[in-house]
Amino acid sequence: MNKIIKHGLTALLVTGMGVLFTAFSAQSTYQQAHASTASSFITKYKSDVSKASTKYNLYGSVMMAQAGLESGWGQSQLTIEANNFFGIKGAYNGASVSMPTTEYNSNGQMINTTANFKKYPSAYASFADNGSTLRNGTSWNSKYYSGSWKENAATYQDAANALTGKYATAPNYGQSLITVIQTYNLDQVFGETGSSTTSSASSSSSSATQSSAATSSSASSASSSSTVSAVPTAPKLAKVKYYKSGGKDLVPLSSKYKKYYVYNHVKGSTTAQKRYTWSQLGVNSRVQVYLDMRGVKDNSSTNWYRLRFYSNSKAKKFWVSAPALQFATTYSGTASGALTPSKSSSGYIYNHIVGSKLLSKPVKKVKTIAAANKGFNVNKTALQKTSKGIVLWYRIADGKTKGWIKGSDVVSYPGSVAIVNHKETKSISKNASSTYLYDHANATGNLQKHYKLNELDLKAGTKVSVDKIGLKVNDRSLWYRISIPNSSTKYWVSGSFLS
Repeated sequence: MNKIIKHGLTALLVTGMGVLFTAFSAQSTYQQAHASTASSFITKYKSDVSKASTKYNLYGSVMMAQAGLESGWGQSQLTIEANNFFGIKGAYNGASVSMPTTEYNSNGQMINTTANFKKYPSAYASFADNGSTLRNGTSWNSKYYSGSWKENAATYQDAANALTGKYATAPNYGQSLITVIQTYNLDQVFGETGSSTTSSASSSSSSATQSSAATSSSASSASSSSTVSAVPTAPKLAKVKYYKSGGKDLVPLSSKYKKYYVYNHVKGSTTAQKRYTWSQLGVNSRVQVYLDMRGVKDNSSTNWYRLRFYSNSKAKKFWVSAPALQFATTYSGTASGALTPSKSSSGYIYNHIVGSKLLSKPVKKVKTIAAANKGFNVNKTALQKTSKGIVLWYRIADGKTKGWIKGSDVVSYPGSVAIVNHKETKSISKNASSTYLYDHANATGNLQKHYKLNELDLKAGTKVSVDKIGLKVNDRSLWYRISIPNSSTKYWVSGSFLS
């Protein structure tokens, strides 16, 4: 027997009560043995198939033929235990069953293996899942099965043949479906017009479809009209503005990433949308992911990001909403003065800070601008909190040279303290009694000595308001500018003496 191999869906060959139905070389024997079972199957599931095929604008006759062919007219063990009529692997809302199965490997050899198959809560769920797959395609091509869509296939024969080599690689797969459809008059059962003549192989099957056939024959134009009107109104799709980056932003998943689905497209932007759980992608911990694109939907403030799990830019990509990611906290502030880039640096100047929510794209190599042998004016500075510590950034704004450069790629700084804006409330710690307070940093970023804490009657536990943070370039220490109670004067104090 020839095994049907699918791309995206896995062919069913389950042991136990399951029966594999392949090419119909022994047609009459097949009809005599299975006509009664097939007729009962068609009658039982006609309503579910009609509902699912109409929802996705597919041929009901083809869906019914596939279901019968793949499930052994409902007799396979997989169908009995899991309502799985199409042998689809994976999990459905987390539910699956493990079954022995026989498949061809990449070398064309038949092998016995065990796999997890989707377990559905109802027969309709299985039919609808099949319809969704044919309508939405694969993660790499949303129109992979578009040849089977009613708007693209003039007849059920066209739709069936379009599945050959896609849904299944068996060269006679489409003809096998057509044979089933013609054997049991499925085109008449579902009121489909424009198909070739059918033949009846059993009186019980013919009588079961006579009423439907008569209705279709006497009102063919009405049937055609109803088919069109049955197509669901296309949902209003969101317009998305995309911003492509350099693809080097490496960001960890947030602590609540499991609460969010992963998608093949920005959610709501296309009918080809498919969603996945992280476990389906084999992700069970807060791994770091590479981001290469940001999407912003109309009338929405939520960013969407395209991610991949490997550094290779050709790795498979998915989309998630911003809360599933944990971007490094970044504080920025205005700056003045000039810096000198390092001639030995292998780094880049970026349009945005690397690892920020805006994502980054390299603009120029640092050593390229360093060759100019001059200082470059800056207008902003930023401190980025990462798992490896504080990263210092400066924004160069000098003629045509604009972008963010890492402090580690600089040899001469615009000041001894890099200052950024940040508001929060802190307390004076217990070991701060002898600490000096300093007045505001001057134009060069130097801190000026002023008072001791006890001179200002500041005690441990006193609440103070912070409005700026400073990083001393020479020793990488953090300083905070604070406002103390009952005073309008602002002072700088070492972060080691605040809690």
